[in-house]
Parts: sequence; C-alpha cells; structure tokens
Amino acid sequence: MRAIEKPVQDQVKSHFARKIPFFDGSVNAGFPSPAQDYHEEEISAEELLGLTPTCYLNKVNGPSMEGAHIPHGAVLVVDRARKPSSGDVVVALLNNEFVIKRFVKTPAGLVLHPENANYQPYLIKGDDQFQVWGVVKKVVISL
Repeated sequence: MRAIEKPVQDQVKSHFARKIPFFDGSVNAGFPSPAQDYHEEEISAEELLGLTPTCYLNKVNGPSMEGAHIPHGAVLVVDRARKPSSGDVVVALLNNEFVIKRFVKTPAGLVLHPENANYQPYLIKGDDQFQVWGVVKKVVISL
C-alpha cells in the first residue's frame, strides 16, 4: 500500500469532480425496453462509490476472496472510520502484511476467513501483530 501525500478528500475532488449522467431507472436484463432520451440527474464518481474523507481505494492481489465476488484485480472502497463487525470484509495489517479477509468473532477469538476453499481461516494469536485498516464498503470490478 502506498502512502497518500494529499488528503483523500482532495484526491477524490481532483479525480472525480466531473458529474456523470445518471439514468434514474433500471436496465432490463431480460427483454429490451425503449431507452430514455434524457437523464434526470447527474452523479459524481465520488457519490457513486460512496467516497468520504475517511475512505481510500485499494487493489486486490490474489484469489482468496473470490467466493465473496472480490476477484484478483478488483478495486476496493475501504472506510477507515467504520468499526468492523463480525462478518464484515476488512483490509487488515497482519504481521506486517496487508490482507483482505472476512472478519469473524468466534468463542475462540478473532478469525480471518478467506472466501475460497483453497485457503484456510486464520485465528489471530496473542503474539500476532494485527490491526484493521478499514471495512470494505464497495467493490469495483472490470468486465
């Protein structure tokens, strides 16, 4: 993860200041319907992604969260201010390595659960260096 030199809010404003047409209606995935010739409002990428001054973006490296529809290469919108609840997907620092896993509270303690059967859950031990860096609130994937 790179250090951010400018405040996140300044970066968001400089990169996402342009409003994008937003068509207030659903798109049918089944049968075609007549397209609207107008849009009712505009929305910024900041609004669409739910970016706030406490958010940052992070790119996923690896397949351990594919079962949660978070593939390798996805971009995460992570909120540093949100306190993690059991079941949330978090970005955390575990023994000097950044990981993305599902945060689960169990009677045995905190467990980081991958969402891929090829990976094992990890029980946080007393001598582990562990810190949650934020809760994932959105996932952006490329098709």
